[in-house]
Amino acid sequence: MQSTALYLRENFNTTFEIKKLEEVSNFSYRNLQRIFKGYYKETIGAYVTRLKIESGAKMLLYQNQTISQIAIKVGYSDLQAFSKAFKKHFGISPQEYKSKKEDILTSIVKNTKVAMSFYEEKIINLPEQKVFYKTIMADYYSDQIEEVWDELHEEAVRLEIDISTSESIGIIWDEPLISEAIRCNYDACFALPQSCDFKNKFSVKILPEQTYAVFTHYGAYGLLQHTYDKIFGNWILNTQYEVSESPFLELYKVNSTHSDDPKEYVTEIYIPIK
Repeated sequence: MQSTALYLRENFNTTFEIKKLEEVSNFSYRNLQRIFKGYYKETIGAYVTRLKIESGAKMLLYQNQTISQIAIKVGYSDLQAFSKAFKKHFGISPQEYKSKKEDILTSIVKNTKVAMSFYEEKIINLPEQKVFYKTIMADYYSDQIEEVWDELHEEAVRLEIDISTSESIGIIWDEPLISEAIRCNYDACFALPQSCDFKNKFSVKILPEQTYAVFTHYGAYGLLQHTYDKIFGNWILNTQYEVSESPFLELYKVNSTHSDDPKEYVTEIYIPIK
């Protein structure tokens, strides 16, 4: 199902063909609908609609485009259709949501002191990267994240993929302040050399070239939220950069393969910018 979900995520704002979905999934559309709903607990149509609305919400918070521009960009033919779907999902209009930007961003850090200025450590451009990956839909801070990494490692060993020197990358598809925790999508990835000819289309994809603002978190993964609090509660509100709708990345520079002490973990957080 992860190849189908990836295709929908990359094409939710376009009109996709049933034939293409069948090709990507290797199922008939009728069977795909049943399997997809059983796995994701929502229909393909509802999943795509949610991607449109939540992507629109992200743009309202992070970008300076007009609501009409955002409506078209996420796949709606006009502002009225977008506004109606948005209000049905969030309970308020896009205009109200946009006007409450600061309240929404700072609401998640109300118990954290972030008054001090907080800056990115560096701005870098990452070239496209081939990765071997596995997707999970879960709370980002649940034990399921560790479990999916274990499964990915076992799969790599089974397929005789050399990951001894591979970068470990987490792809954060959804913002917890926008999406319900249970519907947050996460990809566990091992970077592969571009020359790697491994062709399992269900397990390999290309991360596109992208520019990022980079922050570093030191310590256990359970405390990552403290660094994100500073990013959301301070940096995003004051930065000169406009955040892209691309997913956030986490690069696990020092992890459990390097140290048994979570206090020694080092995680780089990559925020996509335009």
